[in-house]
Amino acid sequence: MVNLPLPWKRSADTAADEPPDASERRPGRRRGGRNRRVGMSDENAAAAGRARRSVERRRQRIAFIIGGALILVIAAVVMAGVYQAYIHPPRVMAGEVRGVKFTMGDLVERIRVLQGIDRYQGGQVDLSTIPFQLLTDLLHVEILRQAAPGLQINVTEEQIEEAIRGRFRPEPQPGQEVDDAQLDAEYRNTYTGFLTQVNLDDAAYRRIVEEQLQQRELFARMLASLPEEAQQVELQAISISINSDAVPEAVKERLELGEDFATVAREISRNEGYIGWVPEGAFPDFDPYLFGETEVTESGETQRKPPLLSAGDVSEPIYVDQSIFLIQAIGNIETREVEPAMRFQMAGARVEEWKDDQLTQGTQEGWVKINFDSNRYAWVTDQVRLTRPRVTPEPQREQGGFPGGLGR
Repeated sequence: MVNLPLPWKRSADTAADEPPDASERRPGRRRGGRNRRVGMSDENAAAAGRARRSVERRRQRIAFIIGGALILVIAAVVMAGVYQAYIHPPRVMAGEVRGVKFTMGDLVERIRVLQGIDRYQGGQVDLSTIPFQLLTDLLHVEILRQAAPGLQINVTEEQIEEAIRGRFRPEPQPGQEVDDAQLDAEYRNTYTGFLTQVNLDDAAYRRIVEEQLQQRELFARMLASLPEEAQQVELQAISISINSDAVPEAVKERLELGEDFATVAREISRNEGYIGWVPEGAFPDFDPYLFGETEVTESGETQRKPPLLSAGDVSEPIYVDQSIFLIQAIGNIETREVEPAMRFQMAGARVEEWKDDQLTQGTQEGWVKINFDSNRYAWVTDQVRLTRPRVTPEPQREQGGFPGGLGR
């Protein structure tokens, strides 16, 4: 059959034969493109998420590293402070004598011992002066220990034991029947209790006793070397504490205006003020006023200057340690026999002179070294206050010795 393109069929056939309009195909292409874009968007989002997580992890790692570094720095600062405050100071050298060193820790330990002994006796250590003084004493003790063989000073274990027993073993009354075994038991108990209270062991205390005995031997040698007679001046003196309200110049003026010396002395010093006959060397600080000073001339000869103080005159204030003295020579110089009390005074002064000369010589020659200042002093006093021993004072005994006199 002939297919004629009739007019009423044409529109339908044409519509059937013509390719679809582009506008009709666009929705299909849009759906495919949207799917592709959705797929690409998901991949990009995942990649972006991974990137963000990577950056976040990197930031966390950096934060951890910085935080750890800060913690290490803080810990280092704390440890450095602990080392400087508690570990390093005790090891710092405070003094040395020919290679024998005393550390800050040694000084603190010796002060604690001194505190314990003083408290055992009912006393108290003055921390305002004792650290400097005790360091000097430690140097003096070591100088004497090293010099002892040359001075023929030999302290034996038997002497140390005898000295300790004399301090702690009860002494019976004359005519009293006693059991030696019981006295020995009491001695051991008393001595052990003392060591416990002052936190000291037997070897350390024996060393202290040895030091004391060496100094006693040095004193005995100085005493034996003194002459029987010497030039002397009759002396009276007023001692004024450095913390007293009394003004030395005002006291001197009162004496010069004629007030009785003994009356003023009783008011200021609470004693009569009379010293007695004083030989040269008994009170070295008074010697220039009473005996004059010896000087070396340009030709090498020695000559003595006249005394600064004439008989009957009152001296200017003389400062000695923590006291101020006003002295008056009652008469002129005379050669007299030295009284026993003044011999002991002279021997003690010679011991101190020997110590000072040795310390000065050692410092100048370099075999004595001192490393102590106000900062180290403050550290020592702080440590001593923190660990102050708690000691029950021992009642004073009428008989027997007493643990005493750590050399100061």
